[in-house]
Amino acid sequence: TSPTQEERNLALLMHILAFFTGFIGPLVIWLVKKDESDYLDQHGKDALNFQISILIYSLPIAVIAIITCGIGAVLVLPLFLLVLIGCGMAAMQGYSGEPCKYPLAIQLLN
Repeated sequence: TSPTQEERNLALLMHILAFFTGFIGPLVIWLVKKDESDYLDQHGKDALNFQISILIYSLPIAVIAIITCGIGAVLVLPLFLLVLIGCGMAAMQGYSGEPCKYPLAIQLLN
């Protein structure tokens, strides 16, 4: 079935909040709506998978930055661009009623 306008709006909000709050925003919406909507359940899982993946990817960057006395911190820029592009694409997909596909997301929640 096609998602309702409210579901599409909440999916959009979930992915935009992911950019600004990390996993906290999507987690709150997902926990509240996952049992009411399969559409929001899947989008919430996708957003959380991506945010957890970003956390995992940031750990080696932090280690490299420490080892190189901060020079390795330039690796944060590609990670930031990945988050910006990923959340933007997912927000558009969520609002248009499509399933979302985050780039480089590890599928931890299914």
